[in-house]
Amino acid sequence: MKKILLLWAVSLSLAASARLVDVETYVANPGNMVSVGISVDELSDAGAASLVINYDPTIVACLGVDAGGATDESKMTYADTGAGQIVMVIPAFKAESGVVARIRLFVREGTAGQFSDVTVAAADFAAKDAVTDLSVSNPLKIRNGMVRSMASDSAVARLEEPLAVWPKTAVKELALSDGDSLMASDDGFGVTVAGSVRASGEIPVKAPLCGWQTGRYEIMSTPTPDLAFRIVGADETRVFSESSGGVVVYYADVKVEGAIEIVGEGGDIEKGLQASIRDSLAGELASIPGVAKVIVKGDLAIIPVAVDLGIKPSLAVEGTQAVAEYSEPALRITAFDPKTGLVRIKVTPGKANAIKSQIATGCIHVYGTDDLHKKMRYISGVSIDASPYLDEKTKGEANLTVALGANAFLKVKAEKEIKKEGDTE
Repeated sequence: MKKILLLWAVSLSLAASARLVDVETYVANPGNMVSVGISVDELSDAGAASLVINYDPTIVACLGVDAGGATDESKMTYADTGAGQIVMVIPAFKAESGVVARIRLFVREGTAGQFSDVTVAAADFAAKDAVTDLSVSNPLKIRNGMVRSMASDSAVARLEEPLAVWPKTAVKELALSDGDSLMASDDGFGVTVAGSVRASGEIPVKAPLCGWQTGRYEIMSTPTPDLAFRIVGADETRVFSESSGGVVVYYADVKVEGAIEIVGEGGDIEKGLQASIRDSLAGELASIPGVAKVIVKGDLAIIPVAVDLGIKPSLAVEGTQAVAEYSEPALRITAFDPKTGLVRIKVTPGKANAIKSQIATGCIHVYGTDDLHKKMRYISGVSIDASPYLDEKTKGEANLTVALGANAFLKVKAEKEIKKEGDTE
């Protein structure tokens, strides 16, 4: 009888184990983009999956979905309903656990102090034989996440699940519990805390979205001295601090073996843009063994615009070097209704380039005038109508709502910096 009871107990224990689907929680300022990772702890028996993710579209806007390190990105598909729901289909995995997808969410202005839950509404995992539904034999455990929009004068502490502070976030005070972390910035700028930082033990610092690259990273600036940081996932690290005027700035020198070097033919490329280019080319470079350096050709004023517009460069590989060449994208108004203010804009990538993914409209600016003899003026009231971003399925077209006023003639222009009201061209 004792043996039977023991076996029954073991059976219950095995049945109780569950596959964990974990959604990250981040803190960020309004106006920032946050990439929320969705990870799964057990994929060795899974051949495919479908996920339905809900978010609050009044707090954040979906910029797109990227495959995680555990997913075969060439086969992943997704659809954003535009009403706060994303449906993902992942036909293949390439790791036994890890991040399966990352959702890029833009934190809307005017949302400070609010939050958007990022929840798993449905999840199904199929076995490698494409017949068995693993969600039936092994029930899922789901840990949902959120994006918290915090103003720079906020005091931040954990509410529920462990949180991570997004790069470049500024807050008044910060309290970190065990399991909380910071995320490093691709362009080196750290978190700014105007007041005190409270933490128990070392503060984990996770790799930036594009991974660690050999170089120096700013981790945090704060009046709080003697903080301890632990750099997660780099080969060699050295953390140190510098003090000036009552502010302590913490840095990390990071070394990564075999990192691909990004250089510009037309001049130095700043670190943030290097990271964006590296991210844009990640899928192509991952399939090319032995590439150690990428030489980027193109106007340094045009490249950031092309990257922001989701333009994938032409890529040629010679030995251990690759040449990525960007051409200037063209923007054209294809339809305009002065009564409704509805403007349809088409983006055409430069020669040999391609639209890589959903295209951010944040750097498409509309100019107008009520007199063709006058210079075009930047129209400040440009907002997104139906979809927050141009979609490659529409061949680079999207609807923008324009506050016209008396403007009767329009044109569009792609820029990196947003002009102030009243600027003329």
